[in-house]
Amino acid sequence: MDRTVLLYQLPQQIPSSVSAKAKGLEGLFLASELLVVTAFLMVAAILFYLTFKREDRERKLVLLLFGVIALMGGIVHLFSFWVNDRWLEPLLIVKLVLGLIANVAAIMLFKAIPNLLAIPSLRQLSRNNAALREQIEERQRIELALQESKQELEKQVQERSAQWITANRDLEEEIKKRQRAEKKLMAKNYQLIKKNADLDDFVYYASRDLKGPVLNVSGLVEAIREDLPPDNPELNQLFARLDDSVARIHRKLNNLTEVSRIQKPLEESKMDMVPFVEVLAQVKARLAEHLQTSGADLQVDFSAAPEVFFSKDNLFSLLYNLLSNSIKYREPQRPLQIFLSSALEEGYIVLKVQDNGIGIDITKYGPQLFSLFRRFHDHVEGSGVGLYIIKRIMENNRGKVEVESVIGEGTTFRLYFVNHLKATATRV
Repeated sequence: MDRTVLLYQLPQQIPSSVSAKAKGLEGLFLASELLVVTAFLMVAAILFYLTFKREDRERKLVLLLFGVIALMGGIVHLFSFWVNDRWLEPLLIVKLVLGLIANVAAIMLFKAIPNLLAIPSLRQLSRNNAALREQIEERQRIELALQESKQELEKQVQERSAQWITANRDLEEEIKKRQRAEKKLMAKNYQLIKKNADLDDFVYYASRDLKGPVLNVSGLVEAIREDLPPDNPELNQLFARLDDSVARIHRKLNNLTEVSRIQKPLEESKMDMVPFVEVLAQVKARLAEHLQTSGADLQVDFSAAPEVFFSKDNLFSLLYNLLSNSIKYREPQRPLQIFLSSALEEGYIVLKVQDNGIGIDITKYGPQLFSLFRRFHDHVEGSGVGLYIIKRIMENNRGKVEVESVIGEGTTFRLYFVNHLKATATRV
């Protein structure tokens, strides 16, 4: 019966007495085994070398497994050169172990298939490289565009900086021109103030010095009147006209004195907390005859702000001019009513004087209302300086004047005094 002969058993199965053909087969077997062993070992060496050189873990593992399998195959075939009856059994055991190791490596290689499949192919790498190159080129174009934009921006910044520098120089030059103009203006203002002061002094001293001669003229007229017959109608009429003229000159001089007085700066020492009621009582005493004649009804309420930090003389002048105007320009067809009150409004103490007189046409005379020697009613005597004095006094003390009037119904003046107590508290 024929039995199976393995290839590694072939040299032992060929007896020495066989033919030359059998010897040729033995040589062919050894040559083929040598080539196979050499191929397996070379492949294993290459795979181990690649394993050593690769850096990615997945490919390193795959190459290592392939290398192990190739090495096992080469070793198994290498054992064919030492086969004899004494080493046959150990060699078979070793080959079995190597086969097991190769199978383990094959199983691990099977598990590594997903990772192996995840490794991109050369075509994929080429496509990825091409896409990467496109991205690099696009990025280079963007960087070039950014560089151009940066250069353009730097150019604009330089141009704008140059414009700013030029503008700053022009502005500095303009500021210097304005400073020179301001200095000239200040010098002109100083000269104007000095001239106004000189003019005020001239008016003040002229009006004061003229009062004496006017009084002398009045005395001389009175002396002449006493020496002449009292029952001469023509002389009486002439003296009446002289008295009226002298009185007018005297009032004019008093008005000029008052106007020149309020132009002068007021000393701080002459200001104090002045009660409205106290000054009003003095004004009422001065105008007692006119108040009685006109039958004026004064209603007063200074409870909100009983006093103000002001010059007593100036406050007297304010109230005197306001009340005398209310009396002068009252409506003869109804009893005169005058309401005086005070209030606190946003840093000001407000003095309100309201009457039910004939009123003023604000639309027509508003711009000239506070002008010097400007009058708006001719049916009563007046000097035309009262409202001017009121406005100048208030403005000289950082205050203001507001007026409302309706023809036939009356006029309301509001005088805004700086509330020094509140201003001082705010600064503190």
